[in-house]
Amino acid sequence: MGKHRATPKLSMPARALLVAGLLALVAAIGFFTSIGVHALQAYRSVQREPLASPEEIRQRILEGATTTTRATSTTQAETTVETSPPLLDMDVLAAVILDRNERGPIEPPFSIPEATSPPLPDDMFTTYLLVGQEGYRADAMIYVLLPSDGSAPIIASLPRDLYVMNPCKREYARLNTGLGGCKGVAGGAELLSLMVYDYTGIEVDHFARVDFSGFVNIIDALGGIDICVETPVRDSQSKLDLPAGCSHVGGEMALAWVRSRHTERFVDGEWERVPGASDFARQRHEQEVLFKVAKRLASFSSLSAFSSVAQQVAGAIHLDSHFAFSDAVKLAWRFRGTTQSQVATVRLSTDNYRTPHGALVLAPTATFNADLAKVYPAAAR
Repeated sequence: MGKHRATPKLSMPARALLVAGLLALVAAIGFFTSIGVHALQAYRSVQREPLASPEEIRQRILEGATTTTRATSTTQAETTVETSPPLLDMDVLAAVILDRNERGPIEPPFSIPEATSPPLPDDMFTTYLLVGQEGYRADAMIYVLLPSDGSAPIIASLPRDLYVMNPCKREYARLNTGLGGCKGVAGGAELLSLMVYDYTGIEVDHFARVDFSGFVNIIDALGGIDICVETPVRDSQSKLDLPAGCSHVGGEMALAWVRSRHTERFVDGEWERVPGASDFARQRHEQEVLFKVAKRLASFSSLSAFSSVAQQVAGAIHLDSHFAFSDAVKLAWRFRGTTQSQVATVRLSTDNYRTPHGALVLAPTATFNADLAKVYPAAAR
């Protein structure tokens, strides 16, 4: 697996946060760790999550399903080991209900060929799946691909409503349900990584996540960031409220900015919906915040100043168990001085779709591989 090989040398860049502090902070912790005991202690305090290979995760899920089937045939009582995520969307919940009514295993009522991609060689990229979490669901997902040939890093925002196969339930479901895990079989990092692998054809080497409170703490610990808008903007759902011009904001308002999907602006004395305000607008905000956070991290003039911040926010981050100290140090050097123009961005082909169970999701209209090939032709299959 990529996680056991040396990270390739290549040019500096990357993107995103709910997810911002995630990559930038992990990288910065690694850099300062190389010369600072306090930052090293902060890095070691980061919580860890298991992350096995796709083959091992899939095998465990298959074995768990077999065990459940045998137990069900032995007794009518519910003595089987549950494999349901803590929170389920309408599609997965419908599948669970049918299973419990003994109607047999659920097969997809249709097929979405674009929801999977041909597997790519493991040594083509070193990869990082960055996740912003709300409850048991993934609210923001950024996939960072570092090509082994030295090309510019590649970033893909994965919509939370992307409709792909959930191997735990053998049913199409929103991608964000993967973070709920497959109880007793695979953790959230593992199930979500497997779903991402099936969709992209690219194995997840490293996983990192932060929840909303952690994001707020990271921004506050860094002393806030600047957000600039041409007109006053608001969003009652995310609690966004910014005047025209540049505002120096703390974690709560920065979170409202990256979460806003119903943004309104004040023009000619009236409030109007911002054109294109959606999950895709949120993805642009996430990119913007990442680079602001990276710039803020680069401004620390002393190790002691950074060490204080690192100790404050280390507890907000979860990393996979293979994310070594050396990985963080290498990332630090690679991403220092990064500009947004240095990053290749994969734009996913999706369309609104209402599922047989009535849920509104984003269905892939092209494979991830086809979209990736537009910015990195060597990946075309």
